Amino acid sequence: MAESKGTQKPKHKSKTVIHSEEDSSKGSSGIDQDDEDQIGYGVATAEVTVDREVYLQAHRDLTFDLRQLQMKNNILHRRLADYYKKRKLEHVLKPLEQSADLEDKYQQMLFAYEELKEKEEREVADIREKVSGVEAQYVDRLEKAEQKFDSLQDVERETGIGLIYSKKGKPIADKTVQRFLTLQRRKNEQSSALCLRYIRVRNAVAELEAVVRKLEMLGPGLYVAQYQQLHIDNQNYMNKIEEREDELIKNRTKCTEHNQILAHIREKMHHTDEVIDFTDADLGDAEIEYLQARENLGQVKGRRDRLRWSLEVERMKAGLLTRKDLLRDFQDASDKVVSLRERKRQLEQEIAEMTLELREARRRIQFHHANHTQSSMILAKQ
Repeated sequence: MAESKGTQKPKHKSKTVIHSEEDSSKGSSGIDQDDEDQIGYGVATAEVTVDREVYLQAHRDLTFDLRQLQMKNNILHRRLADYYKKRKLEHVLKPLEQSADLEDKYQQMLFAYEELKEKEEREVADIREKVSGVEAQYVDRLEKAEQKFDSLQDVERETGIGLIYSKKGKPIADKTVQRFLTLQRRKNEQSSALCLRYIRVRNAVAELEAVVRKLEMLGPGLYVAQYQQLHIDNQNYMNKIEEREDELIKNRTKCTEHNQILAHIREKMHHTDEVIDFTDADLGDAEIEYLQARENLGQVKGRRDRLRWSLEVERMKAGLLTRKDLLRDFQDASDKVVSLRERKRQLEQEIAEMTLELREARRRIQFHHANHTQSSMILAKQ
């Protein structure tokens, strides 16, 4: 608590300094009013009559208030200490070093705050003046536009009163003209309202786009999309590293297996060397057998050539019997000749039948013609 009291003293000093500056900024009227409110004001000018009870009562009240404030201050310091201990901020409870420099910095910050406040007030006043000027300009232009629109409607009313329907030939009623003019005014108001609404929405969209662009930027030249892309690339590289590690583990296991296989192959190689020695001995016997087989091969080839020449002679003697394609062509031609002969016989039979039918039809036509001539002659005689 001693540390907290020690830290509290500069605050009281700073407050007194602020109050003194504020009091000095006030006029002489504020000083006179404070002197009148002070206890014992006018004692020096009044008669020498001192009422000690008033001063004692005031002293008791002030001491009581001081004790209450000290108790309240101690309780608040305990609560702050507990709060900072829970938050693990014990360095806040330590006594501050160079408190005088901090007070100077605090005073400088207060002056800077006052300057910023005055600047803000000046900017607000300028903005209000500009807004008032824009509002006056808006009202002036609106009045001019309404006057022009009213004059336009007056011209249209004067023009439309004497008009006549081209189809009916009757004059247009005044109520109809007035209805058209009111409809025009209503549509004009709707279009102006829609334009205003569009402008507001466009400005809102521009503001939202600016906010979105600011939110997308983490810093100068840094965007959220780039950060997300880098995060995705990092994840992909981590996955690739894990895959490569798995491949390395598999390759290590394969290397151990291959080493075991190589050791087993070396053991087999010793056995194969012994087998090679035995096979070298057998190779001499095989070469001798090869030379004998080569001699027998020459004899067999001579016999084969003689048989080939005799077969060629027999093939020349046989002629077509040795050519399968010619035999197949001859067989196809003979089959085709037989089928054509059969087709010829069928056609001749059909022609004979058709000739018989034609003769019978001619005979019937002649008979019918003769009967017709006889009947016509009989009718002529009658």
